Amino acid sequence: MMRRFDRTALVFALVGLLLALPVLAYPLGRDQGTYANIAQTIRSGGLPYSDMWDIKPPMIYYLYAAIFSIFGATPPAVHALDLIFVPLTLIPLYGLTRRFTGVGAARWAMLLLPVFYFTETFASISQSDSLVIMPMTWAAWCVVRAGEAPRGTLGALRWAALVGGLCALLLWFKHYYVVFALILALEHALYRRDIPWREVTAFSIGGIAVTSPILLYFVQNGVWSEMLTISQGVSGYSAQAFSSTSALIDQFTHYLAFRWSHWGVLLSLGALCVVIRPNPCGRARLIGLWLMAGLIFVFVQGKGFDTHWLPLLPPLVMLGAAGLAGLLARLASLDVRLARVAMAAAALLLGFMLAKDTWARAWPYFTGQVGPRVYARQFQAGDIKGDESLRMAQWLQERYPVGETIYIWGFRPEIAFMAGLKPATRFQMHFPLVGNRYPNGWKQENVDTLWQVLPPVVIVMRADYMPWVTGLDDDSNTILANDYQALRDWLIYNYDRGEELGNFLIWTRKGGI
Repeated sequence: MMRRFDRTALVFALVGLLLALPVLAYPLGRDQGTYANIAQTIRSGGLPYSDMWDIKPPMIYYLYAAIFSIFGATPPAVHALDLIFVPLTLIPLYGLTRRFTGVGAARWAMLLLPVFYFTETFASISQSDSLVIMPMTWAAWCVVRAGEAPRGTLGALRWAALVGGLCALLLWFKHYYVVFALILALEHALYRRDIPWREVTAFSIGGIAVTSPILLYFVQNGVWSEMLTISQGVSGYSAQAFSSTSALIDQFTHYLAFRWSHWGVLLSLGALCVVIRPNPCGRARLIGLWLMAGLIFVFVQGKGFDTHWLPLLPPLVMLGAAGLAGLLARLASLDVRLARVAMAAAALLLGFMLAKDTWARAWPYFTGQVGPRVYARQFQAGDIKGDESLRMAQWLQERYPVGETIYIWGFRPEIAFMAGLKPATRFQMHFPLVGNRYPNGWKQENVDTLWQVLPPVVIVMRADYMPWVTGLDDDSNTILANDYQALRDWLIYNYDRGEELGNFLIWTRKGGI
């Protein structure tokens, strides 16, 4: 496929990636810190869930472990994943867009994807829902190639098996992506106009070949039962969003407005494509099915968080690229020079949209005009403030050696990772120990482990109101005082209340040992 890339497409892709380079200096959000701590556990010979806890399927943890093994366990390495996965996504995206409406749109897709991916918030990228668009786009490309191959031939079977393997891989990012596998199967059946059973068999074999060794690994290591327990808790977490219709509507209204602020230009270009109708091929149906699957992903998770929308990005980019290419083609039919000016203006505008979020705010930091804390102050996601996180991590680094243990009561695991410290128990965040979604025995397990480890420092969070996670309206400090007496007793017996750095309440071990 690469030999079919033209020079303009490659230039657009390269420009988009160069403009995105400052994401390497982005701080980490809580989810990214969670994945990073589990990746470190994996690299030390441990396992997710049983040795370091979280609720996601395991693919994201092993991606983090792999990137840390290559570049080292640092925040820039986390965001290097994005700079690797986006170019890998552009390859099949080019082919899909070219099939959809021609080479002109395929060129613009090479710029639109980096622009709208890397203008996401710092906490939304390097996530399961963002990185998954790479294998998702490859799966869509493979289903197109399977349909283009003569029915039942070795080529068709090979492509169908690849689709099955990639779809199986998607499920290890998030189980909701089974919907995407179903829409690809539906698209292929509609394209063939019946059910091609030999290709269905190849699809199934590909899926089994990928799923079986992964599943067997976790079963043999005794992790599967823990994963089932977690899935039950996650179902309660998702169902919580649907307990109040008015709250759900308010939540989605807020996030739809936020989506428009990020994707307004892209959505407008997509609407333009629908109006202009730039001679799409028969594969236009795939884009519609993909968009439908993406909306299902968002809805069933019931939160509308920024990152949940990202699987919609590739089909929206294809529509937007087709709309932009169609508009320029209309202008060229009227005045070629005017079309060239419009093309240059569009490229400059898109580049500016990305550069203002990356290079514009990073340049003073890169040139030494401001320090890292001033730069980090530009990043905030709810109760997470980049400068406060960096200040807390630096405070810990100045006092405790790399590899020392720490306990954080709250949901701020990125602090431990940034400071080079290890969570003292497998519960690196507090929400599995709050409420009744998970086994009550975990609370005692947590305290028993802390009595054995006695980390030198404990951080208790305040003003971190997260009812969508904890199911309670209180902050972590209040929850600790009211709902977890065993942990509270352990803390008061062994630790003295010390400094306060922003919303971080620091407790140090008595006697300084």
